[in-house]
Amino acid sequence: MSTPSQRIKARALELGFAGAGIAQVAPLEAHARYEAWLGSGHHGGMAWLASERQRNRRRDPALILPGVRSVVCVALAHEPEIDADHVERLGRVARYAVGEDYHRVMRGKLVGLEIEIARLLPGARTLWYTDTGAILERGWAERAGLGWIGKHSGLLSTDFGSWFLLAEVLVDRELEPDAPLAREHCGTCTRCIEACPTRAIIAPYRVDARRCISYLTIEHRGPIPRELRASIGDWVFGCDLCQEVCPWNRFAAPARDARLHARTLEGWTLERLLAIDDPGFAVLFAGSPIRRAQRNGLARNVCVALGNRGRASSIPALARAAAEDADSVVRAHALWALGEIARRLPIEAAEWPLLTRAVEQAANDPSSEVREEAVLAGSFMRRAGRLGAAGPG
Repeated sequence: MSTPSQRIKARALELGFAGAGIAQVAPLEAHARYEAWLGSGHHGGMAWLASERQRNRRRDPALILPGVRSVVCVALAHEPEIDADHVERLGRVARYAVGEDYHRVMRGKLVGLEIEIARLLPGARTLWYTDTGAILERGWAERAGLGWIGKHSGLLSTDFGSWFLLAEVLVDRELEPDAPLAREHCGTCTRCIEACPTRAIIAPYRVDARRCISYLTIEHRGPIPRELRASIGDWVFGCDLCQEVCPWNRFAAPARDARLHARTLEGWTLERLLAIDDPGFAVLFAGSPIRRAQRNGLARNVCVALGNRGRASSIPALARAAAEDADSVVRAHALWALGEIARRLPIEAAEWPLLTRAVEQAANDPSSEVREEAVLAGSFMRRAGRLGAAGPG
């Protein structure tokens, strides 16, 4: 006869999760790593992570659910493949974010799991989370046997790689726990470290968020450090590079829930996204993880992507953003992108007059940051013989 723990895990798989495990609540080894990460300042501008309340709750889940005894950990596979047309039109987006917001996808499944726990354990109190609370998700999942922490600091599984999302159900009852893996399986491999273009993985298992493309394009507010922009490539939301090179992802399972497949966004391009306003952004990305970046953040990221692609066809959209966008950070990044395109633009290109006007107009922008970018862009253009001595730079 199966135990409640076995039935709970079986029900998780029936609900569409790729894996499930149970961890016993006791002091978590991952907490020391988390505190060291905060102490190094590697959390960047995510100050809420270092608040006393957050740190205490991550240390002791009983502060979240009094009397908690077990943590049911589940993994939901998202789509591992990419759509080349989608990337060409809209830039690169982290795979987990191309479809519907995973919080919404997870909600019904986790409620279903809570119903099963209530049926098996009458009177039990439960509380579920999916990247929404002060829970050390990877630490609990590691203890529950779902995988091990890779050198990129993400969770890896021998069964389904790393293309998955985590969630937890806290339970105030003792459940039969699963054993953690006996060892990690990265061995001497350092592909993830070598693949990071911004060198955010500063050592095995240590990530400096301040250099991480995912952090810079999602959580970071304000200008992206100029020295990191070229390394971002055409990523406009998140980054998957450290996962793309991982050998364990050859075992990745496809997304079982169609809501996690990429939205087509037919007719949309990076240039068109650059002109979107706040209400349009809210409508287009309703129910999408991309809303996290906010309109200004996405437009900033689009400028960087277009600058790194370096195509003359992007000049009109960037020139319009440099002149008209209400956000000075977007205007500054549009100028940076125009400067990057200017460096590669053939001397006989028909777009030079438009590019020149945009840079000259930006010299009078009220924002010092925009004017500084205009000076830098102007220096490229002057060397190309396309800007007079009176122009910026």
